[in-house]
Amino acid sequence: FAVGIARVAVAPRSSPMAVCTVKKVCCIGAGYVGGSTCSVVAYKCPEIKVTIVDVDAAKIAAWNSPDLPIYEPGLQEIVETARGRNLFFSADVDSAVTEADLIFISVNTPTKTFGLGKGRAADLKYIEASARRIVSLTKGRKIVVEKSTVPVRAAESIERIFEANRTEGVELEVLSNPEFLAEGTAVADLLNPSRVLIGM
Repeated sequence: FAVGIARVAVAPRSSPMAVCTVKKVCCIGAGYVGGSTCSVVAYKCPEIKVTIVDVDAAKIAAWNSPDLPIYEPGLQEIVETARGRNLFFSADVDSAVTEADLIFISVNTPTKTFGLGKGRAADLKYIEASARRIVSLTKGRKIVVEKSTVPVRAAESIERIFEANRTEGVELEVLSNPEFLAEGTAVADLLNPSRVLIGM
């Protein structure tokens, strides 16, 4: 996945298949999924600037320190290799979203505490808030990748928010990259996946 991220083929509804060159990546969410995945992307793609952002300034400070906020075998070495070269951690969400060609949404999806599905269903409020933030900041074209532990059709929810709020000249493609990381082997699995699935 990381090796092929520089050139992503997307097919907008209104135009033929096009190839989009990705030079800057933003990941919204500096948790286990976003931090691990996008650190490996930066490590494997030194020509791409990867910025991992979060509204939690303390979490960002930890990512920028010698003591990372999560432990995963091999992650410390990967972060130390790429950090400051092409991997950056920031609390300035808006700037990173504005300049990115490709954006991962890797935010928390807690279980709903009220309403329909209380105690069972995933609460998508942070996904939806991220989608609204992205569309409000976008001018031109971006690729948005849903990469959180979310139910089926979450990408359609993101797309509906984009459709309802996009302005003229804004083109947002939504892709889904389901999260299957396992604690203890996440970095090894990202570097050497047992299989790669490609499809839309």
